[in-house]
Amino acid sequence: MVSCCTITSFLCLLAGNLVGTGAVLAYLLTITPTGAIWMSAVLVFAYTVAGGLYSVAYTDVLQAAVGWLGCMTLAFYSIKNEKITAPPPSIGFPSYKYPDDTTCEMYDGVPCENDVTACCYNTDKWCPSDNKCFYDNGAYPFGDQSHFTDQMTNAYSLTPFPNAVVFNWANIFVLAFGNLAGTL
Repeated sequence: MVSCCTITSFLCLLAGNLVGTGAVLAYLLTITPTGAIWMSAVLVFAYTVAGGLYSVAYTDVLQAAVGWLGCMTLAFYSIKNEKITAPPPSIGFPSYKYPDDTTCEMYDGVPCENDVTACCYNTDKWCPSDNKCFYDNGAYPFGDQSHFTDQMTNAYSLTPFPNAVVFNWANIFVLAFGNLAGTL
């Protein structure tokens, strides 16, 4: 039973990877998604048949070396080119509560409607009568707002760009199922 669950899990993982690779290939080569999936399946099959486990091991070593080289290069580059600058605090949006007095003074904040001791976004100043507000979507304290509400469930929500996030979520669930089956 565990073997059947593991095989099913890894078949789903393979299918997710083929669909993800196919989506990227379809975008890059401007071919149909079905043709791109078949192309990625043929490439994986040819690679596996040609080299077997040795090709996988050598590929892992090469990928690890490239990964470490990239990490070290980025670390040294970041340390050498460090700049102690940050963007200004968020101007906010209607009903935004400023985190401190300095930010409040910077943007001419006003007392909040429901808490006069707190300082909020100045709607009169930053939102003229034609409803063209000047604001940004500051992450504090409300968090980022989603722009594409279905991008975690719809593979085509970011068209024309392939949405690999859906395939990654599918792979995560498949791996979790495989790990669960392996522990039984």
